[in-house]
Amino acid sequence: MNNVRRRARRAVTGVARRTATTVAPSLRLNRRYAAVVSSVSATATGVSSSSQWQRIVLTQAVLAHAQALADLRRNAARSLAVEAGVRPWHGAWPALFTSLLDVARRAQSAGETELAVEVYRLLVESRPASQGSWRGLATSLDALGDYTGARTAAQRYRDLTGQDLALPNDGAQGWDSGAGAAQLDASLAALAGGLEAPDAVDAWVHAEQLVAAGSAGLPTFAAALAATRAAGTGFGAGYEALVARTVSAGEPLAPLAPLVAAVNGARRLPTRGRLTADEAVALRTLDMSGLRQYLAGKSVCLVANSARLLEHDAGPLIDSYDVVVRFNSFAIDAPHTGTKTDVHATIHLHSFNWSRPVDVRLVFSGKRDLWRSSVLEHVEPGAQTYLGDESLRWPALSLFTPAEREDLKVPTTGFNTLRLVDYLDVSTAIDLVGFDFYDGGAYRVPEAMHLPVAAAHSYENERRWVMDRAVSTTDITISLR
Repeated sequence: MNNVRRRARRAVTGVARRTATTVAPSLRLNRRYAAVVSSVSATATGVSSSSQWQRIVLTQAVLAHAQALADLRRNAARSLAVEAGVRPWHGAWPALFTSLLDVARRAQSAGETELAVEVYRLLVESRPASQGSWRGLATSLDALGDYTGARTAAQRYRDLTGQDLALPNDGAQGWDSGAGAAQLDASLAALAGGLEAPDAVDAWVHAEQLVAAGSAGLPTFAAALAATRAAGTGFGAGYEALVARTVSAGEPLAPLAPLVAAVNGARRLPTRGRLTADEAVALRTLDMSGLRQYLAGKSVCLVANSARLLEHDAGPLIDSYDVVVRFNSFAIDAPHTGTKTDVHATIHLHSFNWSRPVDVRLVFSGKRDLWRSSVLEHVEPGAQTYLGDESLRWPALSLFTPAEREDLKVPTTGFNTLRLVDYLDVSTAIDLVGFDFYDGGAYRVPEAMHLPVAAAHSYENERRWVMDRAVSTTDITISLR
């Protein structure tokens, strides 16, 4: 081994002599890599004792990268070349790059967004053509509130792939300065009525609890949004979530009108819809009868956005169904979630996964005008074969019994879809995969992980409805047929 090291050192020394006084080309980049690895290790130490699944997976990813680094160090020649800056860290040992990219993704999912940005910046500097790194950087910066940086990264991703990258806060243009921003701050302060929220997520959860108990939650929601805006952690996503939950709960929108006007006024550039009028007319739509025909005689699997999925290798099982239904901000992790998506059901104001190709896209909204405006803004031509029409826009309106409307005042997207599929009753199997009704937390695309699990939904009542009709269960599935 000593002979190997001596030969390696001589080789490196020879290269150094040939470059004379020129600084080794990769020295600065490799030192930056070492600094990022130090940050990653420090974060991993802090989260290693957590029982939260996303943090467990982050710790595992950090250990996998540490193993790749140990493998490099066992190769004396390459290790010394990296130390001397003769070879870039990612070129000397390719597994370092792929494992560090996984660390960035896991950090993003675990809510360690600042660490994710630090890692993604290193990755795009090291490999400027890395599509996954630019995508991750764009969504992470968007979650932190750096909208200009996010759009720049998204443009780079678009240049590399030819595909648009929709960001949750794409509409947040000009919210940080100017008269419109001042009006927005004043509107939030008026709605909050003097309330302040040290922590945006805690305040949001408390507001949901107030609403569930029959109390006024809007001042607390406004305080949570103000805290989110002050922290720069994705005001746009929080604003959309507030409007979405207000609409889905059937609550009056009038109290929100000043906030909506302020948000629209604070945007420097108008939000343009993806669909032109002609494209909207040309959309192939599906009504209740058409959906019945689509599902007839097929096995159906509804996949929850649940962290429970990460505990099972259910991907092959999920992909074996004739029709796979996913919801809102679903994430794809092939071994755990499968890759097949036939139906995407989403609440109207969510901006996730609209570009993913599917057979059927169902857009839910309790208000007809908001449903229509959402279709024009979000639906992409060619991204779906059929779009659910207005008869499918809010199953709770027509399918729920009076008792169900009382028990399930704010049904989740998953339950709305489940109730619809169960009502049609034409499928050979209706299986729910990963449904633990958020006992174990959410699993979503990274850019949606910072959104809290809404407490206004009646998870226990939804669980009771499902289990009363279940014919069999396993650790990961609930069968209704």
